[in-house]
Amino acid sequence: MEEQGFGLLVHPDELKWIETPGGNAVKVLRVSEETGSWTALFRAAKGTTNPPHTHLGPADFYVLSGVLEYRGGVARQGDWIYEPNGAEHDETHHPEETVYLANTHGAIAFRGPDGEILGISDWRAMKALQDAQG
Repeated sequence: MEEQGFGLLVHPDELKWIETPGGNAVKVLRVSEETGSWTALFRAAKGTTNPPHTHLGPADFYVLSGVLEYRGGVARQGDWIYEPNGAEHDETHHPEETVYLANTHGAIAFRGPDGEILGISDWRAMKALQDAQG
């Protein structure tokens, strides 16, 4: 996948899912080193709980299938979510297998029980996953 002067065409069905810790898998569609933004498909296994986190840039999500329960409510297939810069979440739950598209314009900081930052997901981490998926 390389961007050309005319843009980028990605065939997600041709990409393999990359398993990540905690019951998630990802297909990275685009990473911008220039802006720090990235776009990816996520698949959360039934029963997956993602840890508390803070958005260090705005993000939006479109639920393709399943259910995403988070501080803003319950999002189901066809629902769209917008998170502003600085949005903080407690745990996010997936009571059934869920697939969603994520457009993220900055890093995500994952927090521990005392609010300490345990890890950062940024364009560099997403680029490494993109490289791993071939």
